[in-house]
Amino acid sequence: MKIFRSKFLKVNIPILKRIDETFVRKTYFGGATEYYQLKLTNLYLYLYLYLYHYDVNSLYPFAKLKPMPFKLIRKINLKNNSGFNFAELFGYLKVEITWPKDIKVPVLPCKFNGNLIFPSGSWIGTYFSEELKAVLSLGYKFKFIEAYEFNKIDLFNDSVNNFYEQKRNSTGAVRFIAKMHLNALYEIFGRKHDLLETRNIYKKDLDAYTLTKVIKTIIPINEQIIT
Repeated sequence: MKIFRSKFLKVNIPILKRIDETFVRKTYFGGATEYYQLKLTNLYLYLYLYLYHYDVNSLYPFAKLKPMPFKLIRKINLKNNSGFNFAELFGYLKVEITWPKDIKVPVLPCKFNGNLIFPSGSWIGTYFSEELKAVLSLGYKFKFIEAYEFNKIDLFNDSVNNFYEQKRNSTGAVRFIAKMHLNALYEIFGRKHDLLETRNIYKKDLDAYTLTKVIKTIIPINEQIIT
């Protein structure tokens, strides 16, 4: 993060208010992971055909080259807004979703009882606008409820291009460090706001307390108690 801020960051990144950050965080999902065991069972094909294996590398860095949401422009109550243009909006939307019955493997996630699932049927969720646009062609239908519109910025392009070239043209430790710069930085921007808590404790318990908590400030109350 220090390298990114000192070498590549050219703007001041806005910090969302807690209520806005809570809305946006609902769109932050983990990914679906599946694996398959592929094999060629036909001996004739095995003997007479060439087999090719393709690996798409650096997908997370590639995604970071896309425009990123930057400044919050406006909040829109879509139930009362007749001039809304979904194709032009860039940001986050709360929507009622209807799943296309002819799709065998649903692709839009939601959280249910603390777990990530990919449901069928209908449900209400909050998603990034470009994610919703990507699944329109699959037959998903939306009823728009609320939207947070942002402007766009190419925030990570210089960093990604720099470290991708290092990764592609190096080996060993240099390549590994370049790969970590490509893949790990975005996680920092997904961190939650610190949850601050004020507690009164005895001074004699301070050492034990610091083992499990991050302490921002210490204010003496009296000779025995601090907060």
